[in-house]
Amino acid sequence: MTTMIRELRGSEIDPAARDRTATIASVSDQDWYVTRTYGVFRIPACAKGEPCAVLNVTPRGDAIDLGDNRRFPFTITPREIAADIVQDLGDHGVFVCASAQPSVEELAQASTRRDAWYKQLVADADEMWARGHSYREISDMHRRAASAMGLEREWAYVPQASVDCPMCGDKVKAGVAMCKHCGAILDADRAAKYLPADRLSRTAPIRKGGAL
Repeated sequence: MTTMIRELRGSEIDPAARDRTATIASVSDQDWYVTRTYGVFRIPACAKGEPCAVLNVTPRGDAIDLGDNRRFPFTITPREIAADIVQDLGDHGVFVCASAQPSVEELAQASTRRDAWYKQLVADADEMWARGHSYREISDMHRRAASAMGLEREWAYVPQASVDCPMCGDKVKAGVAMCKHCGAILDADRAAKYLPADRLSRTAPIRKGGAL
């Protein structure tokens, strides 16, 4: 941060540069939160079917603590902020646009870089899995890469969340129509759609709050 501050002092004399906005674009399917001394920034995930998500960056103020209750205030320009924010996110398809909106070429380059990173992550995970079949070595980013590429891998398995059956207390998958342990109807609408009527008549559904 110290090096960046030294570089920023000279930018104060350029009001035009300070007043401009900068645009960060992302082709990543993940939200990114970046915290700096001058603010917290959220780069939104790119929605399915959209070319990218964007974040507009405006100037921010910061100060250097000189000691003895003295501070040296300065303004950080939007492009300096944007470059600082995305410095570790390039492999994920996040970049600073050359102009107010991302160009087709910039989006293509970002997608190519992201896909290459995903391929490398999957290759690394395949190698780690082959060595010892240990889930401990596989990170969420490895699983995300496999999912984004539409690849099925044993190491990419994500266990489904479970809940307690309000009737018997045993664990069941969230959203199931009927408890496999005691036969209680947990979702009456789904049960009516998939279970025979005679079976439904023998089992009372559990209402909200656990009351019968």
